[in-house]
Amino acid sequence: MPSGRIETVYSDNRHFEAPNWSRDGRFFLINSGGRLYRLNVGAHELEPIETGFATRINNDHGISPDGRTLVLSHEPTDDWLTSSVYVLPIAGGTPRQITTKAPSFWYGWSPDGKTLAFIEDQGQNHPFGKQGKLRLMDLRDRSVRDLTPPFFGGRGTINVPSWSPDSRRVAFVTFEEAR
Repeated sequence: MPSGRIETVYSDNRHFEAPNWSRDGRFFLINSGGRLYRLNVGAHELEPIETGFATRINNDHGISPDGRTLVLSHEPTDDWLTSSVYVLPIAGGTPRQITTKAPSFWYGWSPDGKTLAFIEDQGQNHPFGKQGKLRLMDLRDRSVRDLTPPFFGGRGTINVPSWSPDSRRVAFVTFEEAR
């Protein structure tokens, strides 16, 4: 911000996570209590986004590069180990599950819109200090390939990947296991 000024655009007595600006800058998405909301710039009320059965959305959600699709991580039960990745239209609708192994969590969308990055458990219930793997899904045919071998860390220890502008490389941070 050139002015250095901080402006509160919405306030409420509840927990909010993960604001995402729309591609055109007219609104942003936030989640609270497992639901996803839209806040238009200059508005003072949140608009719920219809997400069908997905009412346990965690803080992993984002907007496709073309601005037409949402991606989110949703836990269908009270157990966060059931989290999977889903896509749905930006205006809302019925989510479509795209990952097959739980838990999995969305982490990034390539700038060309063709690939999603997600982290997937490696059979250790994905807690902190266990093995996870960063994977890439080609959205054209849903093929999945490993970006990393299993790495130490698990949930909450991998930084959000940053894609190169040409969608050919991904930068990310993990922690090394102490020896």
